[in-house]
Amino acid sequence: MSEILFAGLSLVVTGILYFFTRQIINQKLQDLQGSDKLLGLILIFITLGEILYLGIHFGLFDIALELITSIGAVAVVIGIALQNQLKNTVSGISIFLNSQINVGDTIEFDYVKCKITRLHLTKITAISDEGIRVIIPNHKLSEEMIQIYPKKLNTIQAKNKKFENFNKINS
Repeated sequence: MSEILFAGLSLVVTGILYFFTRQIINQKLQDLQGSDKLLGLILIFITLGEILYLGIHFGLFDIALELITSIGAVAVVIGIALQNQLKNTVSGISIFLNSQINVGDTIEFDYVKCKITRLHLTKITAISDEGIRVIIPNHKLSEEMIQIYPKKLNTIQAKNKKFENFNKINS
C-alpha cells in the first residue's frame, strides 16, 4: 500500500514541477518564438524521469535492463546528432535573456550589416541594407565577434546627423 502512496505522491510532485516550469517559461520567455518547443522538450524530460522513477521503484526495469541500455545508447547518439540544435537553443535563450541584442538593433559580422527583425529559439532573422533576408544561427553570435549598433544608438546618431546638417545650413 505504501508503494502506491509513494507513486501517487511522485506523480503529484511531477505535476507541480511541470506546472511551475510552464509558468516560468511562459513568464520569462513568452516573447521568444519557439519557447513552446522548449516547454514540450522539458515535459518530455519530466515525463521520462517519472517513468524511470516509477519503473525502478516497482521493479519494472529489472526485466528490461538491456532495453534501457539500448535506449541510453540511442539517446547519446541523438544528443550527438542534435548537438548543433542544442547549441543554438541554449544560445537563443542566452541571447533572449541578455539585453545586449534586441529586435531593431543593427548588427555587423562577416562583413554583413543587417537589422534584426525577429529573435527565434535557434536563429535570428535580419534584413540587410540591400533588403536581403539573413538568417543567423544563434551560436554564431556567441562564438564570433560581432558589432552591435543598438536601436537607441541609431536614433541618437540620426538626430546628431540632423543637428549637424542644420548647423551646416545655418553657418
